[in-house]
Amino acid sequence: MKVKFISNIEIEKPNNLLKIAKSARVKIKDSCDGKGKCGKCIVKVLEGTVSKPTKQEKKLLGEDKLSKGYRLACEVEVMDNAIIKLVNK
Repeated sequence: MKVKFISNIEIEKPNNLLKIAKSARVKIKDSCDGKGKCGKCIVKVLEGTVSKPTKQEKKLLGEDKLSKGYRLACEVEVMDNAIIKLVNK
């Protein structure tokens, strides 16, 4: 059985996804306070305009996961409308 929650959040300017989620009270796992070191804040970008992968994302996720849309919420910046899937590790 699955339950899907969908929530739209308005942002005024591009910002990293972890900050956006926290301001919307959406819980994304992280243990390094958004510094891109723990790799726990993995999300999947299903649709939308986001920043290019950072060096830290390339190191922690690898090209295979990045090519499938997986990103670190603390590193990826949302530039325009986007649909994001929360991923549990």
